[in-house]
Amino acid sequence: MQPDDPEDIDPGLARERTRLSWVRTAIAFAAVGSVLLRRQPVIGLIVLAAAPLIWALGHFAGRETTRPDLLPRRLLLVTVAVTVAALLAMIAALAGHPPASLGQLLPLHG
Repeated sequence: MQPDDPEDIDPGLARERTRLSWVRTAIAFAAVGSVLLRRQPVIGLIVLAAAPLIWALGHFAGRETTRPDLLPRRLLLVTVAVTVAALLAMIAALAGHPPASLGQLLPLHG
């Protein structure tokens, strides 16, 4: 009889999905950073520089460890890095020039 949940068959799938989500996030940061380079080069470079750091952090966080005493440190490192990335994203969003009107933000075609 086969289990209903694929996780019961291969519990490593959760680790693989988590690793893929870190990679997807790094790719998204690279894409957004490259788009920002045209209008706001400094912010674009900051976001673009964060992409390899996010990828490396996901690679580091996803590795198995044989030393259980390192798990709290690893969790703290991931938490701090994600918080710093969120703060950088917030600063980048606030540093941008807001649209003068809602019409500029949502152009109507018609």
